[in-house]
Amino acid sequence: MTTQQKSTITRSWKATFGYLIGAIVCLGLCVLLFWTIASGPVTVGIALIPGIVALILLWMALSGSGTCACPGCGKELSGLSTGSNDGVLCPHCLKYFEGKDGQLWATDESRVADTPLFTSPIPEQFKFPEGCCVCGKPETHREKVSMQQMNASSAVTANALPGVSMTSSTRTTVEVPHCDEHKDGAMLTGTSSKPHIRFRSYPYLRAFCQLNETTPG
Repeated sequence: MTTQQKSTITRSWKATFGYLIGAIVCLGLCVLLFWTIASGPVTVGIALIPGIVALILLWMALSGSGTCACPGCGKELSGLSTGSNDGVLCPHCLKYFEGKDGQLWATDESRVADTPLFTSPIPEQFKFPEGCCVCGKPETHREKVSMQQMNASSAVTANALPGVSMTSSTRTTVEVPHCDEHKDGAMLTGTSSKPHIRFRSYPYLRAFCQLNETTPG
């Protein structure tokens, strides 16, 4: 029996301090905006934006500043949690990794996750591999998965004032093969111009990539 290759995650102090500095700058900007422009719902909302960014950067400083050598190819992986990780894709060897307690190891190639985790871009012309996208058993039906993207434009219409930004939405839908035993085996992410699909099944992702000549991520 072979021992599974594991890597130990360490904190990158450079990244930690970088996130902290960014958080302090955003927090200072938030205070400045509240002091100078906040006078109503719209301006208060604008002033809150850098504060929200500051919280995200602070969270990254505390829990997203881990780094380690990829257990597969040895190249550096960054942006990791110093505790638990899942669905980590190495941009070099294009394999998925997971771990806990500050360790990272290769995801079992037969794994089926509880939620869609394994991602591929969707080319303009594509096919789904035969069988259920969760277990690979014969397909009995197709389940629609969709995402909706809000689009902003400055087009002037008869009912719009010049210079007023208008919004519209674009819905992207695909029909993914499932069997009667499974549902929610996939989801869409990305944008309408660059859609991605996530599968619960790691084997199905690899089959999709091979069939459509795409790469994970």
